[in-house]
Amino acid sequence: MCNPKDEAVSVFNSVRGQNLENVFPQSFIENFPPSAVRQGHCLACGRPLSHQEMYPAGKTPRYMCNSCYEKIALCGPKQFCLTCGGALPQGQIYSQMKNPRELSYAFHPGVCKDYHFALAGIVFGIPFRVSPARLLPEYSRNAALPWDTLSLHRSASSKIIDVEPVRSLRHVKYLKLPE
Repeated sequence: MCNPKDEAVSVFNSVRGQNLENVFPQSFIENFPPSAVRQGHCLACGRPLSHQEMYPAGKTPRYMCNSCYEKIALCGPKQFCLTCGGALPQGQIYSQMKNPRELSYAFHPGVCKDYHFALAGIVFGIPFRVSPARLLPEYSRNAALPWDTLSLHRSASSKIIDVEPVRSLRHVKYLKLPE
């Protein structure tokens, strides 16, 4: 699994102090403006994250709460990029099937993936330069998330594969009832 904080630092180093609005395509900025992301808050729902949630012991850093991540990661292989909505190559779709928890396979390499990790970097507190919110179009957290392209493209393509998350029976705890 990739380390999202390392990916965000790499994007930060490549941006070199420019505003994210000047580096990435305007369509990305309009769909999910960087000014809507807050440090220490889930990228998907905006809920505040504790230090333990963001930096779990022995695991990679996290920029989404567990429920949002599970909803996005386990909704089946995505055939469309979660940033731009364009079709993904078959190789990436197969990679998602092999490792559905790795979100990096759900983005086109390059600009699409970099934009997502720049937003994740804002959650981690990496000091990306962002234009003030008043200069950007209005954005609502209640609107469809930009990476929820599965629902946006459901009617556009009948080739979407929906996979329901499977709960493992190993996680069931049996309680002994009193006799």
